Amino acid sequence: MGSEAVSLALGTVKDLLAEEARFLSGVADQVKEVEVELIRMQCFLKDADKKQLNDSTVRNYVREIRRLAYRTEDVLEKFAVEIESRRRGHGFRKAFRRFACLISEGISLHRVGSEIASIKAGINSLTTNLETYGVIALSSTEDGQSSNARLDQNQQRLRQTYPHQVEEYFVGMEDDIRQLVSLITDEGLRSHRVISIYGMGGLGKTTLARKIYKHIEVERAFKQFAWVSITQQCNTMTVFRDILKQLVPEQRKESVEKMDERELVGELYRVQKETKSFVVLDDLWEIEDWKRLSVAFPFAEADSKILITTRNRKLAEVEFPYRLNLLNEDEGWELLQKRAFAKRNGAAFFTWYGAVLQVLALSYDELPYHLKPCFLYLGQFREDEDIDAEMLYRMWTAEGMVSADHRGKGETLTDVAERYLYEMASRSMLQVKLYEFSPARKVRSCYLHDLMRDFCLARGKEVEFLKLLDFRGGNDPLSDYSTERDDSTPRCSIHTEKHGLGDVDSMITGLGDVDSMITMALDASGQLRSLTLSGGQLRSFPFPFMYYMASISFPQVICDSNKFKYLKVLKFEGYDFMGKGLPKGIKKLVNLRFFSVKDSNLRELPSSIGQLQYLETLDLRVYNHIVVPDVLCKLKGLKHVYFIRVLNRKEVERERLSFHGLSKLETLVGFDDSVGELKHLNNLRFLHAIVHINKKNDLPQMLNYLNSNRHKLREAQLVIVADGKEEVLPFLDLLSCHCLHKSAIFYGRCKFQKVEPPLSPSNLSALCLQGCSIEGDPMSVLGNLSNLRSLTLEYVELVERNVMIIDANAFPKLVSLAITRITNLEKWVVAEGSMPNLSHLAIDRCEALEMIPDGLRFITTLRKLEIKMPEEFIVQRIHGIDGRGGPDRDKICHVPVIAIQSYGSMKNEPTDDIWSEESSSSVDCKSSHH
Repeated sequence: MGSEAVSLALGTVKDLLAEEARFLSGVADQVKEVEVELIRMQCFLKDADKKQLNDSTVRNYVREIRRLAYRTEDVLEKFAVEIESRRRGHGFRKAFRRFACLISEGISLHRVGSEIASIKAGINSLTTNLETYGVIALSSTEDGQSSNARLDQNQQRLRQTYPHQVEEYFVGMEDDIRQLVSLITDEGLRSHRVISIYGMGGLGKTTLARKIYKHIEVERAFKQFAWVSITQQCNTMTVFRDILKQLVPEQRKESVEKMDERELVGELYRVQKETKSFVVLDDLWEIEDWKRLSVAFPFAEADSKILITTRNRKLAEVEFPYRLNLLNEDEGWELLQKRAFAKRNGAAFFTWYGAVLQVLALSYDELPYHLKPCFLYLGQFREDEDIDAEMLYRMWTAEGMVSADHRGKGETLTDVAERYLYEMASRSMLQVKLYEFSPARKVRSCYLHDLMRDFCLARGKEVEFLKLLDFRGGNDPLSDYSTERDDSTPRCSIHTEKHGLGDVDSMITGLGDVDSMITMALDASGQLRSLTLSGGQLRSFPFPFMYYMASISFPQVICDSNKFKYLKVLKFEGYDFMGKGLPKGIKKLVNLRFFSVKDSNLRELPSSIGQLQYLETLDLRVYNHIVVPDVLCKLKGLKHVYFIRVLNRKEVERERLSFHGLSKLETLVGFDDSVGELKHLNNLRFLHAIVHINKKNDLPQMLNYLNSNRHKLREAQLVIVADGKEEVLPFLDLLSCHCLHKSAIFYGRCKFQKVEPPLSPSNLSALCLQGCSIEGDPMSVLGNLSNLRSLTLEYVELVERNVMIIDANAFPKLVSLAITRITNLEKWVVAEGSMPNLSHLAIDRCEALEMIPDGLRFITTLRKLEIKMPEEFIVQRIHGIDGRGGPDRDKICHVPVIAIQSYGSMKNEPTDDIWSEESSSSVDCKSSHH
């Protein structure tokens, strides 16, 4: 995949030429010539991509292209850094503007020109060789989309599917078959004329469609049937003709061959309108193809139905989408047993495994070119890991994989990266998890299916994109590289783990410490642009939620070796640096854009970190606290900073970290008002801050900042900590901050009786009150928050009254409500019509509560109810003394999942002797619903 390296090099060249060309005195023409040659080379690579994995000669040419592309990028960045070192404080792109001053800066234009000429000659030579070898130049598109190079006819024939084929090993999908057959045969569901099964390649979409196509109820419901395999190359004339031949009598099939497209569409439309037909379009790829085909189907005028299988979620959502999920663990094991052990050897399994990877390769081949490196980048993470989407965006951007050309008006590169992730998810390349209560439906994390990860790693290794060295479990991954010198793989990811418990610091591998591992890895690597190390691991034994870290000293080789001088991404995750800080030599990594020590035990940053002029992302969310010198203000390119438990070296003098001059800063997480000020940050898009209310109350200053017009904030999250319950909280002022989306308030006094509706419009979507004293009924105020989706009241004290009332129409968007340890809450009233979207409710240790609110019976959206109350309450109110149900049972029996825990007596503290069950009422209720 040389196209990835060429694309990144082109990005650097375009930044130079498109915005700063007038400053390239002496070399601008030569740089422009290189850009032309790179674009030409990229066109050749679109054809070479199809051939390189099976052709060693083409593969070698592509390797040389990749090296030339990286060399181009290195030359430009090298001179930018040299000039920047002479004139600090101007940022990366502005460094290009000073190329006109190269001579006066003592840098030889002749040397620059010679290197560029050498690169250009190398590209010309490779282009000639590719042409001679039969690789053709496929035209490039404006948006960088894949050329969609079609498979040859033999491959196309191999991918044809037929309805009569029988799957030898079929497991699961009974519920899917039942639901889809019901949707297809129900004549009353006219809105479901087209149903699209979607999911990643290899899930069994075609197998499921065959089961439905041959189902006895479907055969009874329709008069005529047609099955067409579309694949990537959708020829509408061929598809129309194939469908019509299956729907018309034998004697009319010859006439179908003579029809033009207009006649085919008309006849196909008429036949389906007159005779109830069922048509399967298997393996449809593009929305545009479906739009061209859909004109032949009479959706509104007939009872015919169409079933589509696709990997493209966006296509599926054009009509009625049906997502095919993965097999559960038992079904997966059953399938493995059938495939691998049916003939008492693993040959069948490995044949199937190879075929699945080939199917997944089709999805990868169809990715737009700018998404291919983004996908392969996912191979560096651990199996089954929830990959933090935000950090992924930062790493993509640091390596130049996110194109500024794709930005819309007012968008940041983060917005573009988020679109990239959505696009891959819509193509079923990966799965995403959304923030649960985010109104904007933002992605929290993503993950790869095991098979997709296997493909990702295999392809990444084949095209020399990523080297993964997993030392866990006694593995020696370096053995895979011992027989070959790999000088061009630009990314290395190392996984280690701590061996044993307690103070045992040795690695389970016996291969030495991380320094040794990195040294060995360097022997098989060239100049790295990305180095990520993962050493920590959350374990549940012997203590839950303990984080085990491998103990190391920071590998000095990273600062000393020339192989790291172009490093852009450096990540240490889950390491204990044994009380030591980073070496001062960290300043030598002048190209570094992304640096993270998240979940590591690092006590202090060196002041030399202030010399990393191009650093964009700094993640200091360490395991304990970290001392940060007052040098962040020198990092003029800094865009994203993540803190947790930060200490200022001058904290004794009460001096704060200065953020002055950080005009590009967009993200600030874990900001503590005790270590810095926000007044100079006018470009922030996201802020997560901790505010303390004590003798020096900084909350008014924070609210003034949030309500000002000096920033570009899209979202703010505040954690407010009061010294005690007597500190009065300005709750109305909080609600007036339109950029405030989430807030957690610890302690303090909330005077809700003094807040009168109507409230000013608020974007608050999640609120937690813990340990607060509450005057008045909180529900009378909070129920008017039109965007509130999550509410938690925990350990709060009701001061004046022991009653909470939720009025009709209150909490219109609330999804989750937790009422925990309000020990003096006696009565809770829920009116009919309130909380129309509530899905999850928890009632936990409210020991004075008299009964479950009667109004819960009206909340039909409630999917899960958790109750943790004294045993006397559970027996008397829910189960009933005689076991036939108490007075509260009918209020909650409609909830599908009810988890009940009881403890001790009402007079005693909760004990460890807790039992849990799914109540019988929920079982009865579920059966009645079905």
